[in-house]
Amino acid sequence: MLYVFHGLDIRQSREKAHKLIDSLRAKKPDAAFEEVSGDNWNTSTIESHLGGQGLFSNKYIIFLDRVTENDEAKEGISGFMAAMNESPNIFVALEGKLNVELKKAFEKSAEKVVVSEEKSASSTSFKKQDFNIFALADAIGSRDPFKAWTIYRQAVDDGLESESILGTIFWQVKSMLLAAKAKTASECGLSPFVFSKSKRYAANYSENELAKLSGDIISMYHNGHRGMNDLELATERMMLRIGR
Repeated sequence: MLYVFHGLDIRQSREKAHKLIDSLRAKKPDAAFEEVSGDNWNTSTIESHLGGQGLFSNKYIIFLDRVTENDEAKEGISGFMAAMNESPNIFVALEGKLNVELKKAFEKSAEKVVVSEEKSASSTSFKKQDFNIFALADAIGSRDPFKAWTIYRQAVDDGLESESILGTIFWQVKSMLLAAKAKTASECGLSPFVFSKSKRYAANYSENELAKLSGDIISMYHNGHRGMNDLELATERMMLRIGR
């Protein structure tokens, strides 16, 4: 099944998408949850979730967070839409303003499309031209705590949720870990562009530091869901600790 939320008011669309996801996870507590962003888009990952997960495996809820900001995803996602909607797994796609071709493709294939075009007078919506979430991942890779913290605060102020931001950071760290241990992009399953960038960033950390950072992010995420910490503050502190 494929549900799509898009429009000029990305903040409103995000709230609606997460409301649906929270409802689905409450109804299907055994379902695995996976988030795919433009930065970690991989066609093999999408393909692996189109069919059933096997007799003893749980179903998946896959959150596609603005994946069409990735050129490869923008070109290829139309070919997956019908299969996503027919899949036993649930795909929830969040996008900003779509071009005419993608908008028509989603409308043709998705079970439901929700458009948030009107901006409320009291809200400041995320604007791609003003802010790029992947700039934060680059700041983490560059090991620049002040830049990372500054971008993070802007992201939060623009209405992005800490959970979503943390997902982007986790995939950056995971990509650096994979690239650090591999000699080629194909060896670790990353695209050549992501591999090259992650390999370069990985040189700013030791493998032990990357492994610890990855573990810290996972702990922060789960502790936040258990109410054991404030995820926004915990993420902010993590930013400031990445400096040498």
